[in-house]
Amino acid sequence: MTALPPDSYTARRLEHATPEHLHLTSRRAFIGPIPEGWLKNHRKQWYKKYVPQGANRTPTFTAAQPIAAADGEQDNAEDAAEEAPRPSSQSAETTAGIATSTTSLLHGQRNSNNAESLVRQDTQNASTTQTDGGPLPQRSSDLLRLDKVASKVPRVRFSESAKYQLRARAQRLAGRGSLRSSKVKDGEVLKMDRMLVRIDITRQTLGPDFDEKVSAGVETKPMDKWREYMIVCRKHTEGDADSVLQFYQTRVIAASSADANKAKKKPKAEVLLSPTRSRVNMYSSLDKTLCVWTTVNARTTIYYLRPQSGATSVEWYTFLRSALGWKRAQTLSINVPDLSVSLRLDDPFRTLEASQLLADAAEGDDEALAKAVKEERGVAGAIVARCVEMLKQSPEWDDVLKAWAGHGRIGLAWKRYDRLEWVHGAVEQRMYGTIAMQRTHDLELRPKFHYPSNTKTRKGATLEEPPPVEGFLIRLTSQKGHARRMGKMLFKRLYFTSQNQYLLFLRPARATPPPPPKLAPGVNGNIPSSKQLADQLPLTYDIEPYPLNGKDISWLDVDGVKPASEQKAYDASAEAEAERNVDMLLSCDGFVNMCDIKRVRKMHRGAVPADENLDDGSDVEFDIDDDEAGQDRRQDDGTTTELDEDRTFELLMNNGLIVRLQAYNRAAKKEWMHRLKQLVRYWKHRAKADMDLFKFVRQQNLEALRIDERAEAMVGSFAYKWEVNQSFASPALYNMCGIAQCRTIHLSGVLFRKPRRHTTFTRCHVILSHGHLLVFQDTLRTRSGKSLVQIHHERIAAIDLKGCYLYSGLLTENDLLYQNRTFDSNTPGHHALPRIYLEDGWTSTDEDAMTTFVIWHAKSKSWFRSSQFVDDVKEQQESDERDPNRRMDRTKTKLTRVSQLGATGRSVVFKARSRAERDHWVMAIQVEIERLAAEEQAEGEDVRLVNDSKGK
Repeated sequence: MTALPPDSYTARRLEHATPEHLHLTSRRAFIGPIPEGWLKNHRKQWYKKYVPQGANRTPTFTAAQPIAAADGEQDNAEDAAEEAPRPSSQSAETTAGIATSTTSLLHGQRNSNNAESLVRQDTQNASTTQTDGGPLPQRSSDLLRLDKVASKVPRVRFSESAKYQLRARAQRLAGRGSLRSSKVKDGEVLKMDRMLVRIDITRQTLGPDFDEKVSAGVETKPMDKWREYMIVCRKHTEGDADSVLQFYQTRVIAASSADANKAKKKPKAEVLLSPTRSRVNMYSSLDKTLCVWTTVNARTTIYYLRPQSGATSVEWYTFLRSALGWKRAQTLSINVPDLSVSLRLDDPFRTLEASQLLADAAEGDDEALAKAVKEERGVAGAIVARCVEMLKQSPEWDDVLKAWAGHGRIGLAWKRYDRLEWVHGAVEQRMYGTIAMQRTHDLELRPKFHYPSNTKTRKGATLEEPPPVEGFLIRLTSQKGHARRMGKMLFKRLYFTSQNQYLLFLRPARATPPPPPKLAPGVNGNIPSSKQLADQLPLTYDIEPYPLNGKDISWLDVDGVKPASEQKAYDASAEAEAERNVDMLLSCDGFVNMCDIKRVRKMHRGAVPADENLDDGSDVEFDIDDDEAGQDRRQDDGTTTELDEDRTFELLMNNGLIVRLQAYNRAAKKEWMHRLKQLVRYWKHRAKADMDLFKFVRQQNLEALRIDERAEAMVGSFAYKWEVNQSFASPALYNMCGIAQCRTIHLSGVLFRKPRRHTTFTRCHVILSHGHLLVFQDTLRTRSGKSLVQIHHERIAAIDLKGCYLYSGLLTENDLLYQNRTFDSNTPGHHALPRIYLEDGWTSTDEDAMTTFVIWHAKSKSWFRSSQFVDDVKEQQESDERDPNRRMDRTKTKLTRVSQLGATGRSVVFKARSRAERDHWVMAIQVEIERLAAEEQAEGEDVRLVNDSKGK
């Protein structure tokens, strides 16, 4: 058993990835040295972070293969010293979900296989075709190796508003999903969440299955724009309705009906959940937007509800359908595409629903409530275990099960056409509420696939992904490729770091070099001088947060031999390294796409006109001056008339421009050239393989469904589940790396952006990383609009996804405004002409609305007293009343800045090149928004339940 807690960084990474994959995606190489001028301005902060003063600490990072330094220096392959950072806050749901235990449900289910049956599928229903992604990472553990740290899961703690909702949910589950429970009093809060709402009206009659496909033929009139509301569902008996849906513009919600009648702020709108007058459906199967419509006097009002989290949206869908009389199916069908079989599980939630814990939780027992929540978090793992046990009963599948055991983790995924949505995080913890997705998706059992770390050349040779590289360099050209000004050569000191196919650069003042293999502690706790630090730093060293010993992490001791403090120090260092890479990416000024580099070569004198005026030698020092080290400017540092060929190398771009870079010395230049050549060669083939995978998946579905490319977008967006059950979905395309945060970059590519509604689209490069969208300029243009060739792409914008909402499809038509209205006589009804993108040969005939998604964020803010701070004030006042002799000063209530409910926001419109790429972006961005929403909920809820009308 490992000594790491279940909420540790490494434990979370190992939930979805193997040790070998962690090693390959976290290793890096630093080519130094660190300039002494940089150390003079940053040594205190940098040194304190990696070497705690006055203490001997356990070494962490290891320089795996030290490179021989120049001028007689040697690299020491020893452990680095780095201060363990403060652990980041994790939500209770995330913490418990990381160490999910399936043993709680397996006891009563392992011997109940007589009710389960196996159903053969068609041979094409589950394809076993392998794409050009290389083999999966190997591992030595068993297939069903469950996390043994589940017993260490901390006790679940709830806020007051969460207790109300969970208690009401326990009452519903105890009644097997029915809202007709006498224990729920009239007016009590059943469920509430913050959502984005849009209201439309129509005179047409809507059927029971109104969704995005049906809405294309319905003429509607907008009544209200997208606004953020607090959606509250209360117990309310009126006619045949048992509940009512209320839209509030305040975050202070009354907990009972008596308080609701006295409240100063009434709901903006109410929808009576009557089975005869109201309907609910999943409007979009991609972004999980809900729609609730009610008919009064021949006029139908449609409410589009968009929660932040997809898991929350599906849970609300299940809840609202249950409120309108829907009964959950008693069987759960799970496809196994690798075996072309389908497994049927009878009543997968019988143990949860029959548990005495639910009855105790419904009565108000907080301990039982916490245990019931923990029981539900094991449902997904229990389903996987039951499926594997069923497959083991058939000897014909032993080979496949053994291959699974050697490849990696097994998980559940919802499949919709060519899209896979992995069951993880909040979706995994709320598996009960996501079963309603069976109407539009197929649940599949698959090995968890990660982004490949190898590729093949045209001749079939295998290329392994080389480690990324970073370090200080001097750029001797500008963005336009100009190398001179007034006859002199320009230069700019920068810090370069590679992430995937991007060679990012940032100003040295914003850079954070990695910790070296060894830093000697200062005398008497004093920080060494810049000269002393520069002398003991090696020139070049590798960094490996997860060194391997066979197929296991060397410092992660499962036998309990190594001390816990040492393992925690390594884990803290690995987390600090990941955070450092994220900070470097978010601070970058631009990038050079290594796929656009034609050759990495030595300096060719005469390649640029400025060489005519240059002399041998160099007055551009690698070290940074004291004045320049503290500056944070984008302009060039200056000009020079000398150039040292021994330290300079060139990047020849495909457009003919040349990027000249100067290293510290000749040895550093050779190391830069060697590693960049490997990276350029690999990522060129890797990018081509990624695009070939898109084309392969589309071609497979065109042949399987017998459709053409023009109909493919309609089928992918609007087809019913039974129409696309023969489709093919690639796990390599929708891999686990973004979910497990294996790499710093979640997703990147080309998009067309419209920053405001009444502007035009411009092409840009976008990088998605850890809750941020970084936008980079695609084409450099003159004031008249003429395009210019360039060597790098500068950063022009950044979007923080915290508090944002995302919607796509036909709901974006009002944001498009100026759509493509061309007419093709060969295909009446279609407005988009066929398009081809010459950079990779990708083609598309999709309509504008099918390629568009919108990110909405609030632009108005307000102040709010959080419930946890209000409770602190009440506790202080009660303690003062009990002890009058100990009268303390009045505690000030803390205010937090939140978005203003009921106000319109700002929309940023993005358009992808095709429907397939749009789906890829929407899924990736939604994962980041859900992660931020979970962190925001852990920091403190933005809603407060009150028992009187005095709360403000």
